[in-house]
Amino acid sequence: MIIKNCTAFVDDKFQKMDLRIENGTIAEIGLNLVDDDEVHDCSGMIVSPAFVDLHTHLRIGQEYKEDPQITIEKAIRGGYCAINVMPNTVPPVNTAPMVKYIKELKKPEGFSIMVTGAITCDGLLAEIENMAEAGVIAISDDGNWTENSFIFYQALKYAKRHDLLVIDHAQDTVLFKSGRIYEGQVSFQTGLKGFPKAAEAHAVYRDGTLNLTVGAKLHITHLSTVMGLDTISFLKHLGSHITADVTPHHLLFDDTAYLEYETKLKANPPFGDDRDRKALIHALRSAEIAAIATDHAPHSEPEKDQEWEDAPYGIASIDTAFEALYEGLVKTNLVPLEILLSALSTRPAQILGMKHGIAVGNNANLVFIKENEPHVITSRMGAKNNPYVGKDSSAKIMGLMLDGTMVYKHAQ
Repeated sequence: MIIKNCTAFVDDKFQKMDLRIENGTIAEIGLNLVDDDEVHDCSGMIVSPAFVDLHTHLRIGQEYKEDPQITIEKAIRGGYCAINVMPNTVPPVNTAPMVKYIKELKKPEGFSIMVTGAITCDGLLAEIENMAEAGVIAISDDGNWTENSFIFYQALKYAKRHDLLVIDHAQDTVLFKSGRIYEGQVSFQTGLKGFPKAAEAHAVYRDGTLNLTVGAKLHITHLSTVMGLDTISFLKHLGSHITADVTPHHLLFDDTAYLEYETKLKANPPFGDDRDRKALIHALRSAEIAAIATDHAPHSEPEKDQEWEDAPYGIASIDTAFEALYEGLVKTNLVPLEILLSALSTRPAQILGMKHGIAVGNNANLVFIKENEPHVITSRMGAKNNPYVGKDSSAKIMGLMLDGTMVYKHAQ
């Protein structure tokens, strides 16, 4: 198979080229490639490495929120070839059998489901050794911070021993539980109880300094504040091995969104103010923040259709993340398309230890994108707590290839 006349995103830049696909892998890259069998003319399209999500919630045991098979289908429609599943399922991922169960979920050939195991179980260190043997790629107490410093320190040691990523929901639990959104003008205006942004920075600092003596792969997920960013910079200066991601919603919204009390926008961590949002965008541009992770967190309509204080945290956007980010960041000249694509594809893959990208020998996991394609963002299945539905976008996911096979093609 030849993919001809595409604008391929290779080594963080766009290049006009053809791609030869054989046996599910990229066999040749060049110009004027010839194939008598199958040729796909992709003139006018961008071909990028497919997206990789560092942070996805599959509602195993809570299928009323969103069936895991629907989440996988939504990920494919959103251009993703791989998702990393967080451990707060029902039951939680704190044993080897749960790891194996998730890894064996039905999925298209070439679609990767990676699993993150829990750090703690009933307040004690979880079975990290057994989960590592079962194939987890990371450990995390996502949804909560690992409050016990000694347990977290031991978890870092286990992670180092087994070459696991430690995904850190960095948020001081006691401070967080004192409020609902960050303290500031908006918490005053809305009457929603505020908590200090230092909750994030304090947790980042503790965990980063503990890791100074261990040297595990520490990753701060869904970063949300300037203080958190500055703390990461300081820890890097000290020599701590630390990476970070940011969600689409923290790049596209600030806390003024809470003035409408729209529960679709209730997320944890909450949105910072405009200064925080601009700092996150700048950090993404400079690669201080390496990746964008969706934190896809589906909920049922009755759960979200409550008073703001009672509705659960979470935004479900994995199928629409790219289109919303393109419109909010690229179209407004805040972030170049090259950086957006890197942050969605090769950078998260690198953090997860995946071999990924448009290069000879790599699996042909590719997303096909068309710019200047105005449309209204839709989400056709699953959970409805998606704030981007009904908004305009001018870039469209046209298809997804997994191991050389088109598994999704947008119906025009």
